[in-house]
Amino acid sequence: MAETKSAEGIFPDHVRVKTPTYKEQAYKLIKEAILYQKLTPDAIYSQEEICQQLGISRTPVREALLELQKEGYLLFYRGKGIQIVSLDRKAIHDILEIRIYQEMAAAELAAKRATEEDVAWIAECLETQRKHLNSQDIDLCYRLDHKFHRAIAKASHNDLIYQSIDEVLDHYLRFEVLTIYNSYGGANAIWTEHSALYEAIKAHEPQKARTAAEEHLQDAYRRTLGKYWHD
Repeated sequence: MAETKSAEGIFPDHVRVKTPTYKEQAYKLIKEAILYQKLTPDAIYSQEEICQQLGISRTPVREALLELQKEGYLLFYRGKGIQIVSLDRKAIHDILEIRIYQEMAAAELAAKRATEEDVAWIAECLETQRKHLNSQDIDLCYRLDHKFHRAIAKASHNDLIYQSIDEVLDHYLRFEVLTIYNSYGGANAIWTEHSALYEAIKAHEPQKARTAAEEHLQDAYRRTLGKYWHD
């Protein structure tokens, strides 16, 4: 019979499951407001007003803002508040370029390495997106879109690729014009391209998956970001 042992001391305090702190919640909400352009690039906002809107005290909000400053999302202006950092044309082009190469690699590796569970999860993301093609909730449409792309990155079974795509997808939202999902035609075009990418991964065809990822992103850029992207 197996010996019963105490688990005491196995898990250090810093890895225990915890309720998100006010600072963590503030960080998430403020970052999402920046990513989905609710907080306008180059505009200056009062810290006090942000605290009021979030319904929490100044300290956790300031801690969240300091972390977002380190990550390049905003700047502090003494006596004025915080300014949301905009991206210049060079930075935008760099993000678009690296995203294509990262996602081509992720799709190729996913086609080689995806497990049945990976394929099922990608299929579920695709089906959820299909059900919301007519949604008027533009933020939701983008969340589902990027959920699909993250599922493919996860299926590459390369942690660094996943982490880098996760970060780039966030930065992408900072300048995406957020209009492609305003029409059924645009939403349907994206879903059709996603379907082709999914089918290539499901069939374990690496080169086909790589090409599908490249064609999808090239087309997506042309639809809404042509002024930044010339392939």
